[in-house]
Amino acid sequence: MSPFKLIFIGLLFLCVAKVHAQKNPVFYAGFEGYRHTDFEDNSFGKFSVGSQIYQIKFFAPEIGFDYGGGTLPERTVFGEDFTIQDPRKGLLRQRFKFSVFTLNPKLKFGEEDAYITFSPKYHIGRLMGEAAYLVYSGDNNRYIGVKESEEAKIKTSFWSFAIGFEGIQISPRYWFALSIHYTLVDANEVWNTMEFSTEDAFMQSASTPTIGLGLRFYYNPFASKND
Repeated sequence: MSPFKLIFIGLLFLCVAKVHAQKNPVFYAGFEGYRHTDFEDNSFGKFSVGSQIYQIKFFAPEIGFDYGGGTLPERTVFGEDFTIQDPRKGLLRQRFKFSVFTLNPKLKFGEEDAYITFSPKYHIGRLMGEAAYLVYSGDNNRYIGVKESEEAKIKTSFWSFAIGFEGIQISPRYWFALSIHYTLVDANEVWNTMEFSTEDAFMQSASTPTIGLGLRFYYNPFASKND
């Protein structure tokens, strides 16, 4: 999405909010976990915070901030002098992180205590990659230090989509939402810009678009106890 389109969407959110806004915003915080067998614990995740700006009938746009990432399993590097007694030469560690602002023209269908939601969320921000090549010491039977490390940071933008249920109410001020997510974040975008100088150490690849589950907590500090 071009910067012009992004600015236009942002201005549209704010302008409509000025005209039809609910009296006060509703805030949220949540966590999403994504299933992915290429990562440690077969998953990666993210935290999110933000606000539902207003709601007009079924239209309830949100703005927010997401932070997340994941770590690949450690990978052993085998040297040229490979032997059964001492096969290891080094160890590779690799992970990615992202910090993005989000625009979500969320749609809500149903009643106040039972909404079905659809969220086509646009993310824009930074994607970061980190990798380290640790040297193995056979005498000490452990990895003694970093031989080489790589870090990279690039601009990124991507979409995610979610279908969920909102309205698990504790009180008029507090309620929960559960959702199924599909994210198009791609860690390879930053890993493809990184490279070790050592020939036998190379970056792993992992296509990260995948599905996950989300839990979100909403808070309306201005709601009346009698609502």
